[in-house]
Amino acid sequence: MAISLKKQVLSGLAWRGSTDIIQQVLQIVFTIILARLLSQGDFGLVAMALLVNRFVRSVSNVSFGTAIIQSQDITKEQISAIFIIQTSLNVVLTAIIYFGAELAAGFFNEMQLVPVLQALSLLVLFQSLQFPNLLLQKNMHFKSFSIAQIISMLIANVIAVILAFTGYGLWSLVWRLILQNLIFGLLSFYLGKWIPSQPSFKGLKPLMFFGFNLLGRNIFYFFAENMIGLMTGRYLGKETMGLFNIAYNLAIVPASKIQNVLSSVMTPGFSKIQNNILKFRENFKIALNYTSLAFIPFMLLLSAISTNLIPVMYGDKWEKAGVFLMVLSIVGIMRGLSHMVRTAIVSKGNTKIIFMSALVEVVISLPIMYLLIQDYGVRGLILGYLIGAVSSLSYLVLHFDRILEKKDLFITAIKNGLIIGGIIFLLTFSLGYLEFSDMTLLVLKCLAAFIVFVSLLYYIEKELFLVIYAKLKGFFRTA
Repeated sequence: MAISLKKQVLSGLAWRGSTDIIQQVLQIVFTIILARLLSQGDFGLVAMALLVNRFVRSVSNVSFGTAIIQSQDITKEQISAIFIIQTSLNVVLTAIIYFGAELAAGFFNEMQLVPVLQALSLLVLFQSLQFPNLLLQKNMHFKSFSIAQIISMLIANVIAVILAFTGYGLWSLVWRLILQNLIFGLLSFYLGKWIPSQPSFKGLKPLMFFGFNLLGRNIFYFFAENMIGLMTGRYLGKETMGLFNIAYNLAIVPASKIQNVLSSVMTPGFSKIQNNILKFRENFKIALNYTSLAFIPFMLLLSAISTNLIPVMYGDKWEKAGVFLMVLSIVGIMRGLSHMVRTAIVSKGNTKIIFMSALVEVVISLPIMYLLIQDYGVRGLILGYLIGAVSSLSYLVLHFDRILEKKDLFITAIKNGLIIGGIIFLLTFSLGYLEFSDMTLLVLKCLAAFIVFVSLLYYIEKELFLVIYAKLKGFFRTA
């Protein structure tokens, strides 16, 4: 069973990891095209609408999904009952967004936001269509889930680019989101091959308690992660919001992808061995080590190349976003590492710690951001955001080591990733002092980072390097 679980986890990580990388690359490509066709204000308005949507979705997602995945004895009838509860809640919340659009637009002082919010209220309703994905994740069947994501993202983005070229402006971004979520939901039911059965509400109390216990975490986590966006939109306007959103999506979204991959693959896998502390600790340490080896160096490289990357990719009108990206990339590291730690804590069923970590971040970061915005604008907000992220991660790591009963386990697991990432950052950042064009510096930095990464990986993680090399060699031979 242990071998089978290992294969399931590795296969799941391969599918989810590769899918998210493909998605991220394609999303960036499409956003580059759209950014050259649309204005900063267009992106800013959609970003504001998504903040409202994310808040309501954080409330609507009462973590029933996590409860389903974490529980090892839930029945088909109980799953159908949870589907009915979740769908009913989504209908109510969709109506709340639609009819409360003017109130939300008033918060941002942008009445243009009203029709955008009303259109995007459908995204909450479409969450119900994606319910079969929970069962695919629980049973660790990630191929269908991954295929649905790629197909829906490609179709929606191609249509959005066509709409942008034909003059639909802001609405090309709106339709991108609506179509992507709708197609993904329809494909989820088709590929998941799940149909609700006769519901049974008996015995749901423990699962409901588990889910509602995570509700507070979801709400506080929303404010912890999105308070900076709320304050940017309210106090600094849609243009600054558009600049911030470009940097945010490059720096923080990869961290969220880490969370999605780890939580969807590792939570169901590690929940099965949650009572075997030695096996749990050893396997999670390996997973954390391997993930950080790629994630930390990538994010530090992103920080080092930020001021060259933005003008080259998005054009000169987005140049100011480069400074935002430099600091947000560091925040992204904190976010990604926090997501990794949360996965272990949730797999062990300790949801209270997750709630408290979000509370700690909000309590610390909110007053700092509010004070710094007065004199330093969005840069002050980002600094406060970074301080809050560091505080939350520190709290989580403290409890992570205690739960897994091993002192300095977290630091030991990510040590090699930090060493490799730190060296890459120092080298590539120092290359920025050379007087070359942005394109030349970008190519030079990326090439230097690749050479250093491969060299250090061979020196520090030789066994892993040889395994990867053998896999790649075999792949290119068969190709």
